[in-house]
Amino acid sequence: MTGKHNGQVKILIATGIYPPDLGGPATLLTELPGALKKAGMDIKVITYSDTALSEQEKREGMVWRISRQSPCSKISYFWRMWRLSGRCDIIYATDTYSVGYFAYLIKKLTGKKYIIRFAGDSAWETASACGWIKDYIVDFQNKKYGRRIEKMKKRRAKILAGADRVIAVSNFIAGIAKAIGAAEKNIRVIYNAVDFFGELPQKTRPMAPTLVFAGRLMPWKGVGVMLDVVAELKKEIPDIIFEVLGDGPEMESLKEQARKLSIEQNVKFRGRVSEPESHKIFSRSTIFVLNTNYEGLPHSVLNAMAVGLPVIATSIGGNAEVVQSGENGLLVPYNDQKAWITAVKTLLNDEALREKFIQNGKKTLEKFKWKKLVAETVEVIKSI
Repeated sequence: MTGKHNGQVKILIATGIYPPDLGGPATLLTELPGALKKAGMDIKVITYSDTALSEQEKREGMVWRISRQSPCSKISYFWRMWRLSGRCDIIYATDTYSVGYFAYLIKKLTGKKYIIRFAGDSAWETASACGWIKDYIVDFQNKKYGRRIEKMKKRRAKILAGADRVIAVSNFIAGIAKAIGAAEKNIRVIYNAVDFFGELPQKTRPMAPTLVFAGRLMPWKGVGVMLDVVAELKKEIPDIIFEVLGDGPEMESLKEQARKLSIEQNVKFRGRVSEPESHKIFSRSTIFVLNTNYEGLPHSVLNAMAVGLPVIATSIGGNAEVVQSGENGLLVPYNDQKAWITAVKTLLNDEALREKFIQNGKKTLEKFKWKKLVAETVEVIKSI
């Protein structure tokens, strides 16, 4: 175990996002520093930010914010992270490719130990989003590419191999970390949690059959095929609604696709919404849908189950660690339009099946508890 100062382990949480930023990872970081403090640790947080320190943050002296708008933001971040790391025992980096690389460099220079929270392979995500590759994430790990992609792959391999511990968000992601180069003995799987949001809105019967998706609008999220599905379903269910929560590079092309399919009135592009607002929209929807070709652990599926939504997702990545097809949801092949139409119709027409999935979904969430996440995180920290 690492050394202590005044009886406390000192942790520097280095992150790229932090409240008031939106999204699951930022929301988790709302609660994690306080939980680790209650576990007897001394916590500092450094983050990129679009906002200045609040008055409360100034008084507490726990958070350091580095402006994303500064032309020297990366230099400023690294310098401040370097200074703060001198007062801590362990760096806990929540993002592999930016702040994780800084943790790697600091370890190389000073021997400071670090933990990486690994939620996804940004090298693959970048290459896919830019259209440089068509390969699946698992195949991507062992294939050779051009200099640009191999440079990204080499960097993340150094970061994961150099980490004293890698916290993977699912067994699927743990396998990716191992394939990249993390030592198996250093990898720990700690599932996300969604039970720290407090009281959730009551589920209400929607005015019309409503499908809902939440996530970044990236090519592998398969929202385009879901628009085709909605267009087909509209022939039998004219008032069907598709709520699309999130933004991303696919937004404009998806809006244009909806226009060409004549379903503009059926599709509601909400853009980025807060977790509480997404819960409200979930609560007045019928089915949560996730037609993705890549998912580390589907945080949005956990949120949907928490609010009481039945789920249809793809049998890809970490999805199968949450959804057991026929028990607490349905799993269908990625981009299989016919299978999606059949699955959606099945659930829309079977209220008893929807209720079964809702009740079993709530039982599923017992594996994804906040207390468990915190206890396991403390255990990882103490194991170094």
